[in-house]
Amino acid sequence: MVDCLIKGEVDLSCVYVDSMLGWLARILRILFGIKTLYAPDADDADLAKTTCVVATRDEELFKARRGPTILLKTEDHVKWIAVFIHTGARPLEKSLCPICGGELAEVDCADAEAAVGHKIMSDKCWRCTSCGKTYWRGSHWRRLVALLEQARATAVQCLRID
Repeated sequence: MVDCLIKGEVDLSCVYVDSMLGWLARILRILFGIKTLYAPDADDADLAKTTCVVATRDEELFKARRGPTILLKTEDHVKWIAVFIHTGARPLEKSLCPICGGELAEVDCADAEAAVGHKIMSDKCWRCTSCGKTYWRGSHWRRLVALLEQARATAVQCLRID
């Protein structure tokens, strides 16, 4: 079974995910540090015009779009991550804020604890320079790393359509 179709030159410096893939937008930001655009109210005409790679599950949008596009044909979230690894995304080299896509700056965990109002059991903490949200390596991070390991061990079949 084919897991994805790829059209055009895929440059992962900018990815625009369609309205069905909000979860993926957050994951691409935090695990891969990819500038990811997501607007749930954007229509296909907006997506057709972007110069970014478009990630979609919409076959009609994939067919109509002239620019670089990844059509995710599977519903398996692990395979979605594997597709991006397959196309050259480099995990854990950089992270962006999963909410707004802003840069993360490392902060002292005592400052992070003061910001969130509870004890943090982590050796590393960050704050988004755009929205101010605070992050640390906790149980959510461990689940994301486990997801990444599953994706690394998962084979995907992508066909290039040009």
